[in-house]
Amino acid sequence: MQAVILNLVDPFKFRGGIERVVLHLMDMLSEEGYSIELIHADNSQKIGSYSPYWVGRQAYFSEKSWDLAIVNNLSGLGLFPGKAKKTVAIIHGLYTEFFENRVISEEDIQEMGVDYWEYLVNRYLNGYLAEAFVLNSADLIIAVCQRLKEAIQRQVEKHVVAIPNPVDPIFQPMDKKKIREMYNIPKDALVGLFVGRNDYTKGYDVFRELVRHTYKDILWVQAISSGSSDSYEPVRDIIAFREVSFEEMPIIYNLADFLVFPSRYEGFALSILEALACGIPVITSKSVVSEEIIDLLNGFLVAELSVEEFLRRIEVIKKYKVIRDHYREYISKEVRRRFSIELWKERMREALLS
Repeated sequence: MQAVILNLVDPFKFRGGIERVVLHLMDMLSEEGYSIELIHADNSQKIGSYSPYWVGRQAYFSEKSWDLAIVNNLSGLGLFPGKAKKTVAIIHGLYTEFFENRVISEEDIQEMGVDYWEYLVNRYLNGYLAEAFVLNSADLIIAVCQRLKEAIQRQVEKHVVAIPNPVDPIFQPMDKKKIREMYNIPKDALVGLFVGRNDYTKGYDVFRELVRHTYKDILWVQAISSGSSDSYEPVRDIIAFREVSFEEMPIIYNLADFLVFPSRYEGFALSILEALACGIPVITSKSVVSEEIIDLLNGFLVAELSVEEFLRRIEVIKKYKVIRDHYREYISKEVRRRFSIELWKERMREALLS
């Protein structure tokens, strides 16, 4: 049996959330006896600056055909029906959902760190055209959370299955004291963590304000796995880890007492899941949390990206050590049970191979 997986980047070079899912898919399909081919921007024909989204075109004009084709988001653009017996689109996020019911001003576009042309491409070319193509050409659509499933079903009349992404077993509580000794961080310091780039979508502007209000009481750490954009100048007087590898991230989570996650849009945020699996409380917005994990964040959800609301919840974490202990002793186990790779593979097998 032959399978092809389409992704915008090489999953062996970049290990973002989507790429980790690709590697898990390869393992699962190999276990089922599939021969797997990967097509991505680096091994496909490039046509102009929009070239990463021609991965699907590369597959379509290949002399090969496959039993199963799996496309991640816009990498399926150009893969017309007929090249595979079954085509499955895995949707990790939607441009149309991000821009839905939003009035975007020139100031907002500047905050995003993009020019007006990039904004138009993201909203209309990626959203209204590319996403529509991928959704309509797939035989089956897998959404990484229930909220995305409902957003997709508002656009197309297709069979959509919600399968949340798994959390890797390397994310678990570690000896915080020993890890802090490695980095010369005082064992009694209250350490806050921000994971993400210096851009608008990730809420870096909110993070900057949090640091400004709390730098005397909280030691702040930022982890960046894939470089930083130039939307904002880096915050001073924090510990910043850049180009953090996937294998190092559990250590970074375990340095911290809590994670702030002021992102403005997520499909199914693996950073939230990974932090919880390490026993770290997460303060984030209701708008980016999927219903699959909302019960694990009770009391730490803000109604909007308000610095004041984040500060109030930080004070709770600071005051009550018992909350931090609860996350390490109970929540971490529940997350690893509920979102195990074994359970994810079982759900994927049923969806892909039935």
